[in-house]
Amino acid sequence: MILESIKQYVQQRERVSEACLLTHFHLSAQGLAPMMQVLLQRGKLYKTIHLQGDAGIQTIFYDYSPKKQIPIITTL
Repeated sequence: MILESIKQYVQQRERVSEACLLTHFHLSAQGLAPMMQVLLQRGKLYKTIHLQGDAGIQTIFYDYSPKKQIPIITTL
């Protein structure tokens, strides 16, 4: 049930940061990761990692696509 709620949340917003998901669903990063892996494998969501500067600070975003895709993770 929570997987469907997360999918709908990302679908409605089209692009959501991981921090936003953690806050909205009151989860830890360790709790969210396996659920997002399942959703990524289903092919409707994909993950983008933005690396900022030499410090390697990363911001993770999840995007929704109405078309089924091969699971991918993009690093920028």
